[in-house]
Amino acid sequence: MIEVLEAGALTSVQTAGGRPAWRHLGVPIGGAVDPWGARLANRLVGNSDDAALLEITLHGPWLRFEAPTVVALTGATFEARLNGLPLPTNAGRHVRAGSLLRIGAGDGARGYLAVAGGIDVELVLGSAATDLRTGFGGHQGRVLRAGDRLACGTPSGTVRRWVGSQPSGPIRIVDGPHRGASALVDQDWIVGAEADRAGVRLDGLSLPREPEVASLGLPLGAIQVPPDGRPIVMLADRPVTGGYPVPACVIRADIGRIAALRPGDEVTFSLVSIEAARRVLRESERELDALEDAAASPDTALQWTGALE
Repeated sequence: MIEVLEAGALTSVQTAGGRPAWRHLGVPIGGAVDPWGARLANRLVGNSDDAALLEITLHGPWLRFEAPTVVALTGATFEARLNGLPLPTNAGRHVRAGSLLRIGAGDGARGYLAVAGGIDVELVLGSAATDLRTGFGGHQGRVLRAGDRLACGTPSGTVRRWVGSQPSGPIRIVDGPHRGASALVDQDWIVGAEADRAGVRLDGLSLPREPEVASLGLPLGAIQVPPDGRPIVMLADRPVTGGYPVPACVIRADIGRIAALRPGDEVTFSLVSIEAARRVLRESERELDALEDAAASPDTALQWTGALE
């Protein structure tokens, strides 16, 4: 059992996969805004890729663990301390009963905390993900609050660290069904204040106004251009369909980089081919397997927290 002492800015139970089976009935897929980061966190503690975990936004929670387990933090590099000692990202750590984990601010918008065995919540429409807009799934259909108690599954005993690498440089996009992708590449953008789980609005020179189009399905990463000319990159809680032009789509391998952006961050794009996008996606999947056993860590400074048990 995990007790929530402080909840953080916006912490919720999510899964990497969300609810893809219900989109035809108007239910958004939802789930983790950065599915790759959520999957990595789960692998570090021996969970299945789609096990329920905590998504952290901007500033994390303060938690007390009532039973021994293993945890891993991925995504943004947060100021995280386990019993007062630094908890590194991208590495599983043993946690003793009674341990306190405090996660502060990070260098990106989002991160994921996986707990061995997964967060144990009731499935709704086949998923443990929280749909925050509608208010169902996860823990009581809402963000966490101080005083909440979260049950966990049975740990597998796996403790790993990630030794792979992540991409840098411009966010890569492919052509969408409507014209205008080159205009996205030709300038620098700033993330606006309107950035949440549904999408990230970008500020810069307004793009030319195009007529609305017939409603079409919105894939993850679709870039819509509303009448004001300010592009919106659509993320996990995007609506099922939309009627604004879609000149481009962020490639799947770079979704996590969009998910990490905070208001005021700078963004540039580069246009790539579908073939290149598929190649990069295969590479990102291979990076998920860049794991090594962390159970025999030489870091004796963390021994008293249970890191070596």
